[in-house]
Amino acid sequence: MKRPVLMALFIPFMFTAPASADDFKQEVSRIVLSYADCYTKQDPACVAALYTKDGVFINPAGKHDIATAYAGAFKAGFNKLDATVDEVWQVDNDTPAAMGKFHITGKNDKGDALDAAGTWTGVYVKEDGKWKVRMLTAAPNPPKKD
Repeated sequence: MKRPVLMALFIPFMFTAPASADDFKQEVSRIVLSYADCYTKQDPACVAALYTKDGVFINPAGKHDIATAYAGAFKAGFNKLDATVDEVWQVDNDTPAAMGKFHITGKNDKGDALDAAGTWTGVYVKEDGKWKVRMLTAAPNPPKKD
């Protein structure tokens, strides 16, 4: 009698395997594409919706409210984001982390070109059944030496 009960308890664990690195890379790549799409639409709420409820965005100036940070970037004139997913790894069985490059461009209110590039890192978790950004950091490339 004990054996069937024990088997019933362990069956769900036998068929639940952690996602592979390739699965994680596909999920992160989808989020990055959605991020770029929201950026092109200049929609801070769309960008913020890609984050968990307690998600954070961090850059050299510190931790920011996501929608406010992107509203400021769009107001400054940035309107295009290109990003790559260069590496994805597992933090644990259901938490991927990733890194890549970003390049944002646009024009300020005087018509001058805006151009910034750097490296991003992110940590992702499932919230309400969807993969979301838990933490994203963006670090600009260092100035080029003459």
